[in-house]
Amino acid sequence: MKKNLLTIAITIFILTSATALADNNEKDISPKDISPIGSINFTDRVVYILDHTSDPDEGNWITIGYPDEERGIQLPRPIKITYRGPKSIEYGGVSGTLNKHEEESYTITYPSTSIYCTLPIYLPGENINVSFYGDSSLKGDVEICLFNMTSESVYGILDALKAGDAGNLTSLFHNNMDGNYKKYSTILGTNGDLLDYNLGPLDAGQYCIVIVQENENGSLTTFSATAFVVTEHKLSVSSPPYIVKGENLDINMELEDSHIESDCTYGAVLIREKAYKANIKIDCDGTRNGTSVIVNEMNLIDEFDLDSSNYRSKLTKNELQTEIQTLIGEGKGSIAIGGKGQKSLSLTAFDLPPDSYYLFVGAYSPEKGLVGLTQTEVEIKSKGSSGGKGKNKNKYSENNREPEINIRIKEQCKQFVTKNSQIRFEFTKSDTCVNYINFYSKKTTETTVTTIEELKEKSFMASTKPEGEVYNNFNIKIGDGTFENPNNLKNAIIGFKVDKTWITENRINVNSIILQHYSGEIWNPLSTKKVDEDKDYIYFEASTPNFSPFAITARTNIMAIEETGETQRSSELKTSNKPSSDIGSNMISQGNKNQEVSKIFNFVAGFFIIIILIGVLIVKKMGSK
Repeated sequence: MKKNLLTIAITIFILTSATALADNNEKDISPKDISPIGSINFTDRVVYILDHTSDPDEGNWITIGYPDEERGIQLPRPIKITYRGPKSIEYGGVSGTLNKHEEESYTITYPSTSIYCTLPIYLPGENINVSFYGDSSLKGDVEICLFNMTSESVYGILDALKAGDAGNLTSLFHNNMDGNYKKYSTILGTNGDLLDYNLGPLDAGQYCIVIVQENENGSLTTFSATAFVVTEHKLSVSSPPYIVKGENLDINMELEDSHIESDCTYGAVLIREKAYKANIKIDCDGTRNGTSVIVNEMNLIDEFDLDSSNYRSKLTKNELQTEIQTLIGEGKGSIAIGGKGQKSLSLTAFDLPPDSYYLFVGAYSPEKGLVGLTQTEVEIKSKGSSGGKGKNKNKYSENNREPEINIRIKEQCKQFVTKNSQIRFEFTKSDTCVNYINFYSKKTTETTVTTIEELKEKSFMASTKPEGEVYNNFNIKIGDGTFENPNNLKNAIIGFKVDKTWITENRINVNSIILQHYSGEIWNPLSTKKVDEDKDYIYFEASTPNFSPFAITARTNIMAIEETGETQRSSELKTSNKPSSDIGSNMISQGNKNQEVSKIFNFVAGFFIIIILIGVLIVKKMGSK
C-alpha cells in the first residue's frame, strides 16, 4: 500500500507553510489592512496570496452550500498552526516569501464555526454553489479555478519539485493538471462579493477551489481557496449510538445504489472528540532536511520515516493500521480496515475511556478510488450505566435523563407551584440560552425545581438530529416530570436568546430562527417570534405544548442569496509567460510588509486536514498483508 496521501499532505504543507501563515496578533483587522501575506515566485509568473481577516462579511472567505447536512464531515476543532522559520524559502526551482520579520514565529487558530469546520460531501448530479465574501475594495474580473486533485497529478507536482523542475508555473500546471481542471470567469459584485455561484454538478473526485485575479503586469493574486469531495455513492453506516466500556464497536456499511460494493475496501476510524484536534507546529531552517512537522506533539516526518524519496513506497494493510493508530494516539481512538467486500467491521474499543467519539467511515474502489465517505457519533459509557448492546430502546429516553457527559452547563430555579395558577421561572444567572419559562399550571407540585441543561450535542433522549443549523440543544426538566404531560399545563412559553456573533459568523437568516421540540420521536417546529434585542443578543419566545428536549435552529443565507452583478462562463485556464515581481493595479496595495494580519490562507489548513482524513480512511493501491 502506498504511503501516498500521508506523505503528500506533509509535503504540500511544508512547501506552502512559508507563504501561508500570518501574524499571531489577535486584534481585529479592518478591511483596509488586507494585503498579501506573501508570494510564490516562479520563473514565468509571480503568485501573490491575499490574507484573510476576522470579518466574516469582508474577510475573503469562501463558503459552500450543503446539499445534505448528514453528509458533512467534521474537521478537527481547533486547527491551530504555529510556524517558526525564515521568511523566504527556495526549493524545487520555486521560491516563497512571507511578509514578516525574520525571527518572528506565527500562531493561527482556524475559525471554529461549523460552516468552516465541515467538509461538504456531494453526490454526482447535485449542484455545487459557491459564495465568496471579500473586502469591499476588491473588484473586477476573477477566475474560479476548480481542480480535481488526483493522486497522479499531485505525484507529478512532487516529482517536479524533487527534480528541481517546478520553476515554470505554466509547464508545471499543464504537465500535471491538464484534463483535471475547469475555469469559471466571473465578475465580483459591488461589495467585493460573489454570491451563490453555481458550478453545476461534478463527477466524483476530490476538489479544490481557488479564486484568482490576473493583474495588469501578468502576475496573479490568489484571493481564497477551499476544498470539497464528490463521492460516487452515498455511504451509510449502521452503528449503535453507544457501547459500554470494555466492548468493541461493531459496525455495518452499505453503499447505496451501487453494484461495486463487493469489490470495495471499507475502513473506519473511531477518534475521541476531545482528541480530535490539529495542533500543528512547523519548524524550518530553510532546508528540506531541516524541516519538522509536529502534529499533536508527534513529529510526523520522523515517526513515519518520510522523506522526498519514499512517497511512492508501499505499506501493507497491517503496517498502515499501525501507523495510523500511532497518529491517533493510544487511548484516543481505533482504526479498522477490512478485506475486499467486507462491509462489517469491529473496532477495538475495549480499552478506550468513556467519552464521546467521532466515527468516520469510507469505501474505496480499485477502479474508481474513494466512492463513499460519511461520519456518525458514538458514546462509550461506563460500566453499569447501561443495559448494554442488543437493546433496541434508548435507556436515556426510557429513564428520561441526560448523561452527564453530554451536559455543558446547568441552571436551576425554584418556585412554589399550585393548581390553576400562572407560573414563571426566571434564570437570572444567564448561564444558558434560556431566560425564562411561563405556563399555566393545572397541577399542584408545591416547591418545584426547574433545571435547564444546555447540551454539547443533541439530547440522548432524541433518536435523530433536528434539521437546520443548530445553535443550541437543551433540556427543560420541571420537578418530577409532571409537566412533560401536556394535559397538566397550558399556554407554555419559553424565552431564549441567540448570540449575534453566531448569527453573523454563520450567515444566519434571523427570520428562520425557530425552537424545535422533540416529541413523538420526531422534531416539531414551534411557533417562534422575536421579542427584543441588544448589542449582544436577539431574544425570542416560543410556544410549547410541554417540556422535553429542545433545539434552537436556523437556516443560513448562503443558498438563498440571489446572484447579482456577475457573469458566468467556463473555459480552460489561461497562462502567461510574462515575468513580474510587482502587484498589478487590480489588487490591493501590499503596503507595509509587517502589517498585523489574523487568519490563515484556508487552502493550507483545510486541504491538509482533508487529505489526512481521506488518506487515513481509505489508502489507494493496497499491498499484501
